[in-house]
Amino acid sequence: MVTATYALVTVFQLIESRKVRFQKESPNIVPYLKASETHGVMEFYIKNFGEGVAKDVKVDVIKDFERFGDSKMLLSEIGIVKNGMNYFPPQYQLKFYLGSMIELHEHNQDDFIAVKILCSSLDGRKFTNNFKLSFNQISDQNYSEPPETYIGRISYYLKKISEHLKKDSEVSKSKSK
Repeated sequence: MVTATYALVTVFQLIESRKVRFQKESPNIVPYLKASETHGVMEFYIKNFGEGVAKDVKVDVIKDFERFGDSKMLLSEIGIVKNGMNYFPPQYQLKFYLGSMIELHEHNQDDFIAVKILCSSLDGRKFTNNFKLSFNQISDQNYSEPPETYIGRISYYLKKISEHLKKDSEVSKSKSK
C-alpha cells in the first residue's frame, strides 16, 4: 500500500515537473495598448511575458491602422510586421506610437487593432494567438497626477513650470502697456 502511494505521488510530481518545465521554456508574446507617461500619445507594445525565448516571431496585422492619421504610416509597415524577428528574449518589448490620445478619443474611440502573433519555442513548439485591442478600453483610464515615475514627473513639472512662466510673461506684458 505504501509503495503504491509512493508511486502515485511520484507520477503526480513528474506531471507537475513537466508543466513547470513547459512554462519555463515557453514564450508568451502579447500585444497591448498603453498611454504614454504624459497621457498625450497612445503606445502599442509587443512584449514577451513568458520565461522562454521565442524564435521565428511573425506578427500579422489583421485590421490595420494609420498611425497619427497618416496613410503612409500604417501599423502593417512597422519592422516586426514586415520582417519578423529571429529571436525575442523573455521580457523584451517593442514600442510603437499610434497617435494623439485626444485625436484617438475624438475620432477613433470605437476603433481597434487586430493582430495575430506566431512564434516557436527553442524546442520547436509552435504558438499562435489572435488579439483584438480596442482603443476605448484605454482612452478613459485614470492616471495619477503627478505621474508615479521620475521620468513622468520630470515632464509633468516642466509642463507646469512652462505654463507658469507663460502666465507670468503675459501678466508682465499687460502691466507694461
